[in-house]
Amino acid sequence: MLSTSLVNALKEIFGEEDVLHGTRVLEVYSTDASPFYGKALAVVRPESEKEISKFLKLAEKHGIAVVPRGSGSGTAGGAVPENAVVVDMKKMDRIEVVPEDMIVFAQAGAIISDIKRELEKHDLFLPPEPGSVRIATIGGFVANNGSGKRGLKYGTIRNYVVGMNVVLPDGKVVRIPGKTHRVPGMSCQVFVGSEGTLGIIAGVYLRVLPAPRSRKTYLIEFDDAGEMVTHLTEILRHLPDSVEYIDERCASLLDFSEAHYLAVEVFGENRVLEDHLADLNCEMLEGDEERRFWERRETLGAEIARKGTRIYAGEDFAVPFSRIGEFISSVREVEREFDAEVYIYGHLDTSNLHPAIVSESPEESLRLAERLYKLAIKLGATVGEHGVAKRWEFLKGREIVRRLKYCLDPTGIMNPGKFGV
Repeated sequence: MLSTSLVNALKEIFGEEDVLHGTRVLEVYSTDASPFYGKALAVVRPESEKEISKFLKLAEKHGIAVVPRGSGSGTAGGAVPENAVVVDMKKMDRIEVVPEDMIVFAQAGAIISDIKRELEKHDLFLPPEPGSVRIATIGGFVANNGSGKRGLKYGTIRNYVVGMNVVLPDGKVVRIPGKTHRVPGMSCQVFVGSEGTLGIIAGVYLRVLPAPRSRKTYLIEFDDAGEMVTHLTEILRHLPDSVEYIDERCASLLDFSEAHYLAVEVFGENRVLEDHLADLNCEMLEGDEERRFWERRETLGAEIARKGTRIYAGEDFAVPFSRIGEFISSVREVEREFDAEVYIYGHLDTSNLHPAIVSESPEESLRLAERLYKLAIKLGATVGEHGVAKRWEFLKGREIVRRLKYCLDPTGIMNPGKFGV
């Protein structure tokens, strides 16, 4: 619990309305979309880099732990505080598009779908797109080096960050403007994927692309996962714009027949790929029909949650392409030992699978999640797009992370307990 004098000091920086410390509020901010819980000491809502700078100077002086937070949609526990003050970034949501340079600047609290809408007005396009696009902030997306759809062809969000405004743990504001598509040196890239452990990302400059003139989605149905994986390899060789997977249980939630599906996204023309797809049992979706499909796909997480108590645990793995079929079948075998159901979906152009666990018992879900972790590691998987945070057993090169952390955050106030450092 913070002393009265420290709470008053926070109010001097942020104003009384933007310092929250009521019991119910702190309960909400003590967790995120993961199954992990911590303890928030207070919540502050900055409106400027200046406020963040003043706060971090105060925090470092008094040894107060700090956790940056966007929408709290992460499922790896990255925004779960360990006796820390939570910095809610959502008030900082300004978006500025520079169409002639194909650059967009967005403050960390801007929602990704809002950025995409602003870009559409200028016929521009930011390819990476998480399933949580309507609620996730760009700051959280960059801090996790997220990818979502379109990773194989277009890369992760790291490939689009060309500049950044970041506030270091000692309160120093570093501004690395991004006015071109060229990124010299490592500079701001150090903070991409750092998950709030090195400082607070206040805003990012992103390079963007011309919007595709046309798009279509091919929906392909398979009787079993093995057959699906066989065709996946050939599809990926032709570089589709994205490939999404839903298993038979997810398919039934979206009112499809119970089968395994690949949704292959194609922008413009890709003759070789489309000729190959024409030989498969597929349906081509365009226009409103395609839009409705992707809108339904975005609701999949909520649909799964309606089936029972969904625990976000163990559901974000990047599996080697050659082991995807084995992973899916092994999940089904392991699942039989538990009173739970697993719904599997994901972004197969980046081999990223989300086995979503549904059970009436949180303890049962966590036990099953532990088995899935072990299975994933055995098959050579690593964490996917939701970040490392508390799942540091997947993290390689921790000594490098530890040394970098000490250089930028010697007092250890930034998001302690993440990355295992």
